[in-house]
Amino acid sequence: MEGSHELALMVAAYQKGIRKDGEAIYEAAHKMVTQQGGRHECGGWYGQIDLDAYDRFGYMPSEINVVSKTLDYAYDDFCVAQLAKALGKKKDAAFLEKRSMNYKNVFHPEYKYVCNKDSLGSWDTDFDVFSNKGFIEGNSWQYSWYVPHDMDGLIKLIGKEKALERLSSGFEKARKHHFAAHVFDRTMGQSAEFYINQGNEVNMNAAFIFNYLGKPSLCQDYVRAIVDEYYGSSPYKGWEGDEDEGQMGGWFVMSAMGLFEMDGGVTADSQLDLTSPLFEKITISLDSRYYKGKEFVIEAVNNSSDNRYIKSARLNGKLLKGLRIPFSAIANGGKLVLEMTDAPAYE
Repeated sequence: MEGSHELALMVAAYQKGIRKDGEAIYEAAHKMVTQQGGRHECGGWYGQIDLDAYDRFGYMPSEINVVSKTLDYAYDDFCVAQLAKALGKKKDAAFLEKRSMNYKNVFHPEYKYVCNKDSLGSWDTDFDVFSNKGFIEGNSWQYSWYVPHDMDGLIKLIGKEKALERLSSGFEKARKHHFAAHVFDRTMGQSAEFYINQGNEVNMNAAFIFNYLGKPSLCQDYVRAIVDEYYGSSPYKGWEGDEDEGQMGGWFVMSAMGLFEMDGGVTADSQLDLTSPLFEKITISLDSRYYKGKEFVIEAVNNSSDNRYIKSARLNGKLLKGLRIPFSAIANGGKLVLEMTDAPAYE
């Protein structure tokens, strides 16, 4: 939400062969996560604000800045670490990958939620999971899912059963609000029982976490529900939230194709999560400047509003055991065939 997430775009562009200037990208990216940001002479801010505190304490102390910056900066560290790996900068990669685990330092050991903590290591004694005190445009419940670079670690930290119950309950309670929680968009310090906020960056990955919890049918159900109930199809409901840099529209396009990159596509072997696509057939034309394949086709057999669950998935004729494919499968060109049904079938 408040990190320097253009880093993800830059690193992913290099990893996917779109950009060749890895060293130039790395010079800028490494500077961003290692040098303190500040006020620009022309107004506004640049860089990672209070990065020195984040680096010193291993989290963002509550009296210095918002705790949510810990999560933002941790993800940025992960992104730059992946580019360091690709370029053979082992020392930098090790340091940044280790620092990307700083998110664990702000998870309360009992609550298993992100919690404000001061520079002395004392937790907030007035913790309220629905307050946005210490969080930018969100609350602790929402931000506690925001670890796209370490889903398995996050689930282990919370506990798989607890995580599944918590996320399932939150999505069901968010349905009546059509998965929108705009009350948190601008003002600080208030508390309201809102869960999933599809209208802002923090929860854009939430529905896909079900794939990591062993419940892909819930991912398929909720992604289709968000597409149908949140976005709508009239000129008045193209989006109703915070369309920062096209992230809401980008989420819709990818999800409508039944694809999602949890870590932002920054790893050398980037994987895409699969979910229920909106269309019966999708043809992705591949740019010959970057990819050797001509096109990648996704077919959803018997797809409909009711038949939103994936019964089987075949990549180039081979049955998939899980609902994830490498980006290279798309880049090389080929065909993904999903057989759809009206009941959960891929658990």
